[in-house]
Amino acid sequence: MSWIVLFFAFQVVLFMLPLLPALVEWRVRRDAQPLKVVRDYDGNIKHFANRFRQFLGEQFAELAQAAGAATVPRNGRLATGDRYQLVGADGTPSITEQERAAQAMQQLVLGTGALELGQGLLYEKEVFAAGAIRTGNGNSFRALLARGDIVLGEQCDVLRWAHSDTRLTAGRRARLFGRVSANQELVLHGETRFGRMHAPTIRFGAALPAPLPQPQPASRKALERPAALLDDAAGRWLAGGDLDVPEACLHHGNLVARGSMTLGMHAMIEGSIKCHGDLHVAAGARIDGALVCSGNMFIGPGCTIRGPLVCEKSIEIDAGTVLGSDSAETTVTAVEIRVREGAVAHGTVWARELGYVVPAATIS
Repeated sequence: MSWIVLFFAFQVVLFMLPLLPALVEWRVRRDAQPLKVVRDYDGNIKHFANRFRQFLGEQFAELAQAAGAATVPRNGRLATGDRYQLVGADGTPSITEQERAAQAMQQLVLGTGALELGQGLLYEKEVFAAGAIRTGNGNSFRALLARGDIVLGEQCDVLRWAHSDTRLTAGRRARLFGRVSANQELVLHGETRFGRMHAPTIRFGAALPAPLPQPQPASRKALERPAALLDDAAGRWLAGGDLDVPEACLHHGNLVARGSMTLGMHAMIEGSIKCHGDLHVAAGARIDGALVCSGNMFIGPGCTIRGPLVCEKSIEIDAGTVLGSDSAETTVTAVEIRVREGAVAHGTVWARELGYVVPAATIS
């Protein structure tokens, strides 16, 4: 009988052991303060760049000097054991035979002025330049930070983040997996893939926006009330099903459709749009407010959209379309975003799964 009791007692002890820390804390309450969770990394696209900039200021005081011309190039190790290379005024980092054979740079590259990087290398650590960064083709970078311009060659990858205090240009077939930002302008060429980007101006392709496909109409006719109008209050029309907005019409107020919605060519909406199906916006349309869509969104050429674009599925944006403005930045977000060369956005463009720049040559 005693062996049976001991057996069950042993099982109870085994069961209680994982719960012991929780039971002790429940009685003593030594760790009742909530955890401190820093969310700046989520809301601020420049968070990692700012953290790296702070790290450089603490570890390398000479990088704070303008141009850094008096700095002597050197190699060294940080207290963490990570190797670094401080590149002098010539702007060309030295590459060991081992690194060249492995096609991988395994140390921090810190330029006291501008940096001129070769091609076909994986930079496993961060790259910084007190001036500009210009790279060859086929490089892969963990992270990039420059006080001047960043110019990436063709087929370059950014794995985590990149930030320029002025202008960042990505060559054709670049892959920008992480966060990319610039204080002035981003330029993305055809076949580039992107994720989350922010700049006062984001230019898809080097060319300026294409002209409107047809001249603007001399006058516009007011939009007639839909037959299936369910509600007309607070400056909003709620349509019970699909809603078709004719060409060259004008509407003051917001439009909501429980189905899909189509805006005809050169339609002008002085308000916001929301639909629970697909949204088609024809060429030359203008919307002063937001576009919200539960389905897929198709934006034709030469459109002007002032407010944010929020879509639960995919957005296709044609050439010549301008999103936001210099004075009022906006946000474009969807699971998948495809933008033709010739379009311009001001603010944030965030493709949660896939962003792609469609080459202008593919436009029919």
